[in-house]
Amino acid sequence: MIISIIAAMSDNRVIGVDGKLPWDIPADLARFRNLTLGHAVLMGRKTFESIGHPLEGRRNIVVSRTMGKTEGVIVARTLQEGIAAADGDEELFICGGEAVFREALPLCQRIYLTVVHGRYEGDVNFPQPPCSFAELHREDFTDGTPPTTFLVMEKVDRFEPGGDAEELRQKGIEALHRRLYFLARCCFGQAQAIEDSPETASDLAYSQAKSGGELPAAQKLAEKALRDDPDNLRIRLNLGRIQILNGEKGQGLETLRKGVQMGGGQEFLSELARCGTRGTPPIKSLPRSHPLNRYLGILMHRLRGQ
Repeated sequence: MIISIIAAMSDNRVIGVDGKLPWDIPADLARFRNLTLGHAVLMGRKTFESIGHPLEGRRNIVVSRTMGKTEGVIVARTLQEGIAAADGDEELFICGGEAVFREALPLCQRIYLTVVHGRYEGDVNFPQPPCSFAELHREDFTDGTPPTTFLVMEKVDRFEPGGDAEELRQKGIEALHRRLYFLARCCFGQAQAIEDSPETASDLAYSQAKSGGELPAAQKLAEKALRDDPDNLRIRLNLGRIQILNGEKGQGLETLRKGVQMGGGQEFLSELARCGTRGTPPIKSLPRSHPLNRYLGILMHRLRGQ
């Protein structure tokens, strides 16, 4: 599970005054809704009271030592208890207030931050993120009133250039597993500079695509990696994922299906299933997740490719 912080602050780091936002920016509220919908949101009691109701379409978790049972809300006594209550979600969004942000910063991997340009009076502030966070995406909305900038930052841990290519590659793979895509991008880029490898280039392309890099450039790099090593299933998996991210869903699905025919297993099938391409399971009376259905599905894909 990715633990993220989502917030809006002014140039002087103010995030609220008297329990309310110091501004009214409908576009930013819409962005907040689009990012958090379908996920768990965690907040302190004062933030929840300022909203006045559970946020629809989200699992609402409120951290409070005094709050009683509340309909539509999971009450957690500590931040750690609140994080545990979101277990199973792909991403948990922590949305305030200041004390919760300060406690959560060492634990989170991402920050979605809207900077409202201007100086505002307020009584709560957004804490300064540590230098382990790097900016990976920025959008400026200069025509708005007030103008804003939307940032996405990701924790990159401690990345020190140089070293052994295989060590850097393994650190990149670990970062991918943790969904720290910017860190993975740094590691694979450095490894590729030390030792040219189609598989490393493919992993670099995927981490670029996932960390806000140019999708066409990432796809071009992944396609070259596959030409250089056409039998490598990891390279084929990365290319299929990138093609789908780049809006070429049909081509991406075909790349993934070919990977299944070549012997690719659960990772390929999971990507196909995630994109809504699952048909009727081979044995209808068994759950789709049953091992017989999984392996029969792989076999049928392979036979169709012969």
